[in-house]
Amino acid sequence: MDQWKKFTSNVGPQFQNIGKTFGNLNQQARERFGAVDQEDITELPQEYKDLERRVDALKSAHTGLMKVAKVYETESYDYPTQLQESITQLSASVGHSVTSWAASATRGTNLPKVSPTARPEKVNKTLHHALSRAAASGALQLGADPSNLSGLPKLDTAQAPGSETPLKDDSKLGEALQKFAIAEDRLGNARLTQDNQITQGFNVPFNSFGAQIQLAMKARQSVTDARLHLDSWKQSLKSAENAGAAAKLEQYRGEVEQAEDKLVAATEEAISLMKQVLENPEPIKSLSAFVKAQAEYHAAAAELLSSVQQELAQLATSVESDYRLSRG
Repeated sequence: MDQWKKFTSNVGPQFQNIGKTFGNLNQQARERFGAVDQEDITELPQEYKDLERRVDALKSAHTGLMKVAKVYETESYDYPTQLQESITQLSASVGHSVTSWAASATRGTNLPKVSPTARPEKVNKTLHHALSRAAASGALQLGADPSNLSGLPKLDTAQAPGSETPLKDDSKLGEALQKFAIAEDRLGNARLTQDNQITQGFNVPFNSFGAQIQLAMKARQSVTDARLHLDSWKQSLKSAENAGAAAKLEQYRGEVEQAEDKLVAATEEAISLMKQVLENPEPIKSLSAFVKAQAEYHAAAAELLSSVQQELAQLATSVESDYRLSRG
């Protein structure tokens, strides 16, 4: 007997929850199919309904922007899917050459020093890095020194593993490709820095803000459940009154009062959470960090490209002059 009482005491709340859920579903179905008069459906406060619309719009904006911004978490988002780089372009000698040329280019300047390496730490899959590797491979094929920029004194670096003794560097196109390879490598690195800044400064906090939106949505669902529960008891009370079932009236009135109190509490909680979401400054701060990262990247890219374009323009003028002289 004691075991039976213990069993019923444990399952009692579960059956109550099941009964409440069934009552809510039944009430929801009756409302959907027009079996409940509109006047018998509890009207929620106008403030609550206005906040609902605003949070729905915010949730839609958050989802749409987050879906696109997550691309910055994938390094290869601008790497051509159809591109199949050759083994030569991905080899250690190409990576060694790019860093060696970059080291040569920083000598005697205020640019950050670059240490040449025999093998890059990682083969970055970005469009800029792919362009850099293609240009470097072409420069080497045209006879560029694997360890030094054309026109500069030799830099004391180790020859890349497996590389052959370079041909005499007499190709101006090879020299141009060297400059282009260095610029694209730096652009690729700058893009990766931008991506990391956007991921940490925007994606992470903006995603956390999404969790706050979900809390507000969960609170709204609690309001819906509480409203359905209240109206379900109101329908039971109305039916009992119409049937003259006086014995049940007191019980049903008590259930209605309890359900009203729960609805009021749930509505107040939801209003508070929705206001917190709408007034939170973090989304705008995150967006500011996003734009700052982009601005810094594009400013650095513009400065770098302007510099290399001037060098290439001068080289083109020199080559064109030599070409005309050779033609008499």
